[in-house]
Amino acid sequence: MSRIKLVITFLCCVFLITTAYAKQTAVVVYTDPVNALEKSIQKQLQVSDTVESMVTLSNDTFKLNKQLSIVFGGEEGPLFDPETNEILIPYTFIDEINRRFKAVKYAETGVSIEDASSDVLMHTLFHELAHALISMYELPIVGKEEDAADSLAVLLLVEYFEDGAEIAISAADLFDLESMDNEIIEEQDLWDEHSLDAQRFYTTLCHVYGSSPESYSDIPKQLGFSQERAEFCVDDYANMLNSWLTLLKPYIKN
Repeated sequence: MSRIKLVITFLCCVFLITTAYAKQTAVVVYTDPVNALEKSIQKQLQVSDTVESMVTLSNDTFKLNKQLSIVFGGEEGPLFDPETNEILIPYTFIDEINRRFKAVKYAETGVSIEDASSDVLMHTLFHELAHALISMYELPIVGKEEDAADSLAVLLLVEYFEDGAEIAISAADLFDLESMDNEIIEEQDLWDEHSLDAQRFYTTLCHVYGSSPESYSDIPKQLGFSQERAEFCVDDYANMLNSWLTLLKPYIKN
């Protein structure tokens, strides 16, 4: 084979490898809004740094073995679809979050409705990213996968973002609000793949406290935790951190 053909062959191989690697990233897709409300939410998402922060962390941290698409719009979700390797987030989900926080005048807590909604979206994106990583890497999960996804979402927020614990607290508060929807716990609530919203609320705040007992020393008292339960939160967070690092170590860059 001539030197020119060898060079061309080499460059083609490099191009194919580079192209394949380039596809192994997280990307964002905004589907066309169907009404004025969805159009407004789309614009809100596009100017916010919430989505960009999640995508940047995903691409900078994990070795994705296939392209992961975060798709906004449609009617399904929030969920991760393993068949298409897509995270689906309806525009209406953002509106629902806004409405819930507005209904209880959440801004009086010192966190604006917009910031609280962004926090919940961030937690949701990382929750669905957890499902994506579990699927792509075929990670072994003992217990409910939904609980595992919640734990990784909190872990990524706390460990990678300066205000990550505060973001997780907003998400926990939404779980608390959602728990008020059901005054009576029915049978289907108990066999659902998700833990009860009230359980997700307490577990998330337990992990926040466990990540920094000094910074969030008021949480156990607010929740009525015993000293033994509070200490368990610290141990639980440490175990959660070690477990996820063990599982994800082969897939983390640098």
